[in-house]
Amino acid sequence: MRYIFFTFEDEKNWIEIDDNNIAYRHVILSDGLYHVSALEDCLAEGQIIEDEIEADIIDISKKNFEITWNDALRDYRKIWDSVKNNYKPNSDITATLMYFYPQGAIFKVDNIIINYIGDEEVQLHEKLRMKIVGYDDINMWVIAK
Repeated sequence: MRYIFFTFEDEKNWIEIDDNNIAYRHVILSDGLYHVSALEDCLAEGQIIEDEIEADIIDISKKNFEITWNDALRDYRKIWDSVKNNYKPNSDITATLMYFYPQGAIFKVDNIIINYIGDEEVQLHEKLRMKIVGYDDINMWVIAK
């Protein structure tokens, strides 16, 4: 993974990208508020092509990225602990497909975000009943099939 930082139109961006320049995590600081790809649909789409970004891109360390990531998600940590206590593996959950990320189809129900890694083909805004198989503690997502 590679970690980059840039400022564009008064928004600060921290992005984690893979070897194919696909974004996996993204933090945006705008008007004093964090927007985090773990909680909302703000992940840079497609391949990051640096020549198309009208900003000076700076390579940063993974540690620097993780500090920003954890700061941006600090307030959600208590909610995440509650989600894990209330939604156990092997239980069923029904949610609505909201968007697609490289990690899988992202569903939501109430304040819970579910990364669906199953094989069933799903369409945007479709509801699906899934089985919880685990957790992604980095993104604070429930993992379901």
